[in-house]
Amino acid sequence: MFQAAEMSHQISKALEAWSLQTVCDVAIFLPFVVLALVAGRAYLEELKARLSLRVVNEVWEAATDLIADGLMFLVVLVGLFVVNPDIMADIKVGLPFVPLGFVLIAAALVVRLWHGGREVGSTAWKVVLGLLVLACLVNWFGYTFVMEAAGDEYLELHPDARHWVALAGLRSNCNPDLTMQTFLWANPALMLALGWAALRGVARTGRWASSGGARRRKARDEQEG
Repeated sequence: MFQAAEMSHQISKALEAWSLQTVCDVAIFLPFVVLALVAGRAYLEELKARLSLRVVNEVWEAATDLIADGLMFLVVLVGLFVVNPDIMADIKVGLPFVPLGFVLIAAALVVRLWHGGREVGSTAWKVVLGLLVLACLVNWFGYTFVMEAAGDEYLELHPDARHWVALAGLRSNCNPDLTMQTFLWANPALMLALGWAALRGVARTGRWASSGGARRRKARDEQEG
């Protein structure tokens, strides 16, 4: 009875770790998709030019912006969820690179949403693009050279490859001190970015409502209805 309960607990713990690791890995690679949407805007505009209906064009443009913003928001939420001491102790997270990537995406999202980052070619858009490129680079390095560093088989054949041992030591489940140090700056940074975005959103919504935007929207909906 005791062995069955212990085995069930171990299986449950393994499934939990696998699920958390999968979510983290997906969040690491989503910024590459966002970067493609932002940097490849000219390609998307060429595709939109082939669409004949005006409504379809408007939906296409709105959808490309919403997908990029939504993916970035999802990455930030996953980062806020993953960058915690207990979770990082159970899975492999490349420290401090992957948490830094999450923070950079959060900063890019704030600039994109509330500081004109959607206007292609503007200074804010260039800032967003730079933050995305940097986030992808640190995520790539953290995943490739830390989380998936050379395995034991290679190290057995090349015992002098100490740099791989040092990089593997940056994994969150192998370095509790670095895990805690990373948590102390990365998690608050993510909360600060989300809090700033929320405050800016509330302020803009308040200005929109006070200027009569809500009444005009209601009147237009009544006319259309």
